Amino acid sequence: MKLKKRSLIQIISVLVVSINLILYYLYLKDRLDFRTFSVADLNPYAGWSHLKAYFTDVSYRFRGITIGIALSLALVLNALIFGRLFCGYICPIGSSQDFSNHLGRKLGFKEIKISETKSFKFEYIKYIVLIVALVLSILGAGSILAKLSPWIGFLNIFMGLTLSYGLIVFCVILIISLFIRRPFCRGFCPLGAFFSLISALGFTKIKNDKDCKGCSVCLAECPVEITKAVEGQIPPECVNCLECVENNCIKNDSGFQLSLFNKKINTKLYIAVGLISFLVIFSMVPYFNFAKTTNTSMIASDLNDGNYIGTGVGFGGTMYIDLSIENEKIKSIEVKSHRETSGYYEEVFKNLSRDIIRTQDLNLDVISGATASTRGFTSAVKNAVGQSMAVD
Repeated sequence: MKLKKRSLIQIISVLVVSINLILYYLYLKDRLDFRTFSVADLNPYAGWSHLKAYFTDVSYRFRGITIGIALSLALVLNALIFGRLFCGYICPIGSSQDFSNHLGRKLGFKEIKISETKSFKFEYIKYIVLIVALVLSILGAGSILAKLSPWIGFLNIFMGLTLSYGLIVFCVILIISLFIRRPFCRGFCPLGAFFSLISALGFTKIKNDKDCKGCSVCLAECPVEITKAVEGQIPPECVNCLECVENNCIKNDSGFQLSLFNKKINTKLYIAVGLISFLVIFSMVPYFNFAKTTNTSMIASDLNDGNYIGTGVGFGGTMYIDLSIENEKIKSIEVKSHRETSGYYEEVFKNLSRDIIRTQDLNLDVISGATASTRGFTSAVKNAVGQSMAVD
């Protein structure tokens, strides 16, 4: 059986992300000397985290566009111009649900259709989730939902198979997907809700051709169960899989047509340009540093020997570190307790501890995409250093 190009792109995308994270895990374990994209780099909410920190955290300093910010920028621009192409072709969570649903069909499981009423649709839930996520994040409680994120759960599969709430949620989603098409994307994904809002204002539309009779048979395989066009146009819940555009009409009519900037466009060209532009923005923008650096440093000096417990507030809350000072220099830094998210803190704790001990400098660059954990860690170190300096 020949794979459809969308399925092939989905498989390649999942494999690339998976291999990348395996290599990153080996880097953290000192098995490799080079660094690949981290879990933090692949966080699609990184741009929001930086924006929130800019307005709410006085300790935040913009140090240029990180990989995480570039990813958020690429996602927003891609959704605005090309619609939800990321959801339909690249997102590992969406792809995993498609694969699970396909397996369910092969196993003969009866597919469950989610009923809806005129006043309420299943898809509305994700907009509520989006609002709740934004409110909790603004209030500094974003880590509550982060622990439940299937995105983080999936990414951390390759970080040592640590059991987490996110991984449990991801597994539950896969089980439900055996019977229901894309349950998370349709009902609970805050990113999907945001993309739907962006794509509603965007430049890519899927519309009925003027000769279409409106039978909607070509929507039968829609992964998000859109059953009809609204005023001749597919609604923004569409993930732009293009099944309806590429299916041959059973009545030999012209069915749905894909348009970009109100011009009909070939689906292969649309996919190629959309994917390439996404990858270019994600991979190239971080190389352009728009921040003004001051190259300031804070050298640890006048320290008194001993062990000191420092505290700082990271993404997950308060963390405690044990700072050891010998011969008036920082000798070791050990994290005693924390509630940071797996996949984010490991590189922070490993590299910043090493660099602070090597340079005795407390103002080091943040780890890309993990600024909250970095700020919490450095604050804890500075707190312990301050205690040492205060000793008579």
